Amino acid sequence: MKNTITGYTGLYGIVAHPIKHSFSPMMHNTAFQTLGINDVYLAFEVTDEHLGDFITSVKTLNIKGFNVSMPYKLKIMDYLDELTEEAKLCQAVNTVKNENGRLIGHISDGQGFIKACFEKNWHIKDEKIVVLGAGGAACAIIVSLAKEQAREIVVYNRSDKPFIRELNEKLSCPIVLKSLSDQEALKNDLKDAYLLVQTTNVGMSPNVDGCLIEDDSYLHQGLKIADIIYNPKKTKLLEMAKDKGLDYMNGEGMILYQGAVSFEFWTGQVMPILEVKKALEMEE
Repeated sequence: MKNTITGYTGLYGIVAHPIKHSFSPMMHNTAFQTLGINDVYLAFEVTDEHLGDFITSVKTLNIKGFNVSMPYKLKIMDYLDELTEEAKLCQAVNTVKNENGRLIGHISDGQGFIKACFEKNWHIKDEKIVVLGAGGAACAIIVSLAKEQAREIVVYNRSDKPFIRELNEKLSCPIVLKSLSDQEALKNDLKDAYLLVQTTNVGMSPNVDGCLIEDDSYLHQGLKIADIIYNPKKTKLLEMAKDKGLDYMNGEGMILYQGAVSFEFWTGQVMPILEVKKALEMEE
């Protein structure tokens, strides 16, 4: 393969700990190469005590932008100059752009989820949506669902989440928080829901037998089901959906499209999705 790195090559990356397992370098380098952009993307495994040093390096080396993964999606905000509206609402950041030393934080998870839904020809506007879990990924998804004008979002979680009340004050879509222990309420809410979104780690490998939905009687014909887990590719919940003939998706699309949102935030260009899917060996 031809070496295209020169003295003019720009640098992007991802910071987290650990991070060597990340899909992001393959995703973004494929996009850069496909579009003929003279940039590269690397993984930076940085410990907590050196996060400030990393930010200094970003400015000193003129790193053009970077993604942020666990455990730094909250802590990184201490080092930023500006947040987008989505990042302010979620109080979390997974994408940073360096504009002449000014660091701007964004979160692309929720928009990535929406784009994955649109690829499936699912719509959001004027629909009732049930969300399982209220962690960081759920917050980003809820914000984006609300901004896409969902009719109502019902969130089921084991504990209280004050950010739900804060979002209700800032967004026009009603967001209702209910206890996950109230299975009867969950069953009733799913009866007229368009989409069920599973955002917890229940069912993730190696604990693949876990599922927050007790049986397929909760799932009506026509219900769309999204589980943001991608390992395994088909969780117990998605197996249930498949057996019932329902339309469903796992978390691969969200991973792909949150990267695409970051890419466009940095470069102003649309990520070449087909080529990136091939590089990541994602199923069509």
